[in-house]
Amino acid sequence: MLFEVGSIIVMGGLAGYASLKTSGSTSNDADKIQRIFANAGWNGRNSETIRLQRKAKFKGGVEYVYQIPLGFDRKKIEADKHILEDGLNIRHKYLDFDPSELLKIKFDKTVLQQIKKILTNKKIKRKEIELSFDGMLRIKVYNERMQDQYDWDETYLKPGTWSVSIGQTRKGTVRHDFDEYKHLIIAGASGYGKSAILKLIVTSLVLQQPDNVNLHLIDLKGGSAFQRFKDIKQVKNYTREPEETKDILAEIQKGMNKTYTEIVDEGFEDIKESGRKERHFIIIDEAADIADNSACMDVVTDIARRGRGAGYYLIYATQYPSSQSIPQQTKRNIPSRLCFVLDDATASNTALGQTGAEELPLIPGRGIYKNVKSQVVQTPYLNNKEIKKRITPHIVIKPRKETESDNVEPRQGEERGSNSFEYEEM
Repeated sequence: MLFEVGSIIVMGGLAGYASLKTSGSTSNDADKIQRIFANAGWNGRNSETIRLQRKAKFKGGVEYVYQIPLGFDRKKIEADKHILEDGLNIRHKYLDFDPSELLKIKFDKTVLQQIKKILTNKKIKRKEIELSFDGMLRIKVYNERMQDQYDWDETYLKPGTWSVSIGQTRKGTVRHDFDEYKHLIIAGASGYGKSAILKLIVTSLVLQQPDNVNLHLIDLKGGSAFQRFKDIKQVKNYTREPEETKDILAEIQKGMNKTYTEIVDEGFEDIKESGRKERHFIIIDEAADIADNSACMDVVTDIARRGRGAGYYLIYATQYPSSQSIPQQTKRNIPSRLCFVLDDATASNTALGQTGAEELPLIPGRGIYKNVKSQVVQTPYLNNKEIKKRITPHIVIKPRKETESDNVEPRQGEERGSNSFEYEEM
């Protein structure tokens, strides 16, 4: 029996190795890449070919380094990265063998069938690539795609800073430091992570800087993203009505001008140099709804242009990126972008300044973060239950604004305020 088991394991291993060779292993990826270059027309001006200089294995994949011909336009590969990735994934089947499975074998009359099943278990695994340029073209080929979800926990926080986790890569966590990069544009189709990252940013700012952050939340999608935050003490303005947005933005602009004048008069260049701790975040979800309101957009552009000096940072989000919804002046003042999947290359180019978002997999939270260089990230997932738990200690019952009905004299026999509600925090 032991001899038979040993023989089957050896034979299965050889069969698996043969399967790897015939189905497309990393050993022939270099040949595939060279053929893709030729078929896609990615050559130099005089038909010079891209030559492989060296390759090196790393955990989870192989890096190929190529010499680029003179006059080669590397943007061709950046724009059509999916062609290279799709070509590498043609007929890729791998032997998915985990040695620990052998420990689960039951030594009964079905032992041979169990071993055979373990050794012949094949799964489709999609390869992913990462491009970089440093005088040479570097193509990292990963044997498996990036993890689909990273659950948020306290390790993503940096208390006392304005640095917020934007996403996870294979190399670690990518953060956006608002004190360094100031504003942020966020775009993406509905259901793929835009609202989730906005809630994560708000929660992170509250937990990291509870006494210094001032939030101005404008939720033009009906309040679904920010409603849960409206009663925390850090929120200075909240609306879900486009009609109220103009007045709120005007109030914010007035405060920004006052702060900026004070900082300059004190002899400082900006908020960081002045040593002031307070920061204001103006977060607009579905900004396309105010794109045709010139009064609103004038203030938005002004915040993007001058807000950084006064500590007024803009987060501008939309699921409909266009030249109208993201004005050119606003884009020029906000180089940092986070973009989830979009329906076409035009929308991607509008939001990111490059194509690529239209080729992202349909995975919630998968996006491209661009700040000088762009990289694919998976944003940490923070569920609503955890958000509620984290922000509950910051909830306060704010005084109700006086309305006209408060000044009406009660009718005879009726006590003033008899129709009002009393709220008690639980």
